[in-house]
Amino acid sequence: MVKKLQNCKSFGDFMNKKKILFIKWFPYDKRNEAIASSIGAKCFFVHSLKYRNKWNALLRYAFQFIKTLLILLKEKPKTIFVTNPPIFATATIAIFCGTYKADYIIDSHTGAFEPKWDFVKFLHKYLSRKAKISIITNNIYEKIYQNWGAKTFILSDLVVDIPKSDLKRKISMSEKFNIIVISSFAPDEPIEEILAAANQLSNVTFYVTGNFMQCKKELRDKKPKNVFFTGFLPDQEYFDLLHDCHSIMVLVDKDNTMQQGAYESLSVKKPMILSNWRVLREIYNKGTVFVENNEDSIKKGITLMIDQYNNYLKEIDTLYEERKNVWIGKCKFLMTLINS
Repeated sequence: MVKKLQNCKSFGDFMNKKKILFIKWFPYDKRNEAIASSIGAKCFFVHSLKYRNKWNALLRYAFQFIKTLLILLKEKPKTIFVTNPPIFATATIAIFCGTYKADYIIDSHTGAFEPKWDFVKFLHKYLSRKAKISIITNNIYEKIYQNWGAKTFILSDLVVDIPKSDLKRKISMSEKFNIIVISSFAPDEPIEEILAAANQLSNVTFYVTGNFMQCKKELRDKKPKNVFFTGFLPDQEYFDLLHDCHSIMVLVDKDNTMQQGAYESLSVKKPMILSNWRVLREIYNKGTVFVENNEDSIKKGITLMIDQYNNYLKEIDTLYEERKNVWIGKCKFLMTLINS
């Protein structure tokens, strides 16, 4: 399946004439959509087979290799952004660019450095050196790429337009303090600790997004009464929840990880509760409570957020303006790079 997104915002017809594509081998990613729409690029999500696992990876990648080449041959782009991992998507783009004299830019995520990709690290290094530039999220990865001889550009967070609708809500906010917990129930999220903290905070209502069937059955069965699993929501319902809550929580066990939920929270100007990692503290240095991923720290962080909520609201407004200006500058740099 190939999903093409409409550009919601761009810098004009000039950039569209430059024939820019953004390709990711995945069903969907809001980050790609946001970057693509901001620079006037067409965004394609290329994937195959309903179920993704390591046993069918070779077959999936073969299908996606063919689908990607067909898109490129049809569009004939001059510049292609490609998400890594998997590095095989980048290799596909590099083959096209070498043949048709186009440029490629790698949008490299934290997952590219997971141990499972060590066997193709040589390819990662080679393709990074050949790329026009590699977009990375922090200076830890910048040093790695520069040691490889690759050019880098740090794009740590985005500020995007997240619309609010007047549609009737399927999920209504309570009269208590409402926190949206942005989750995918992935193994690196401290869901058990969040639920334990929630059980001690009867004055707070928690709305946990994502496919809760991924959550352990024993946790689902013992869910506190003030916690609601929303399930996977359509975009607009999800956006409306973000706008309607008091605060947004996004916790993760891995360091050096930029979180989509954090920039979504900033984009709707909601104070955040984030995991206490250095890279997050540097970017979200206002309007944010940082916690350790344990029950006691999460509970204390939420209490602090409630007690000083008005101060955090003012701070997040300030941070929004600061990061918005940074984001505009990053987009202009990418435009200049593409045009060079």
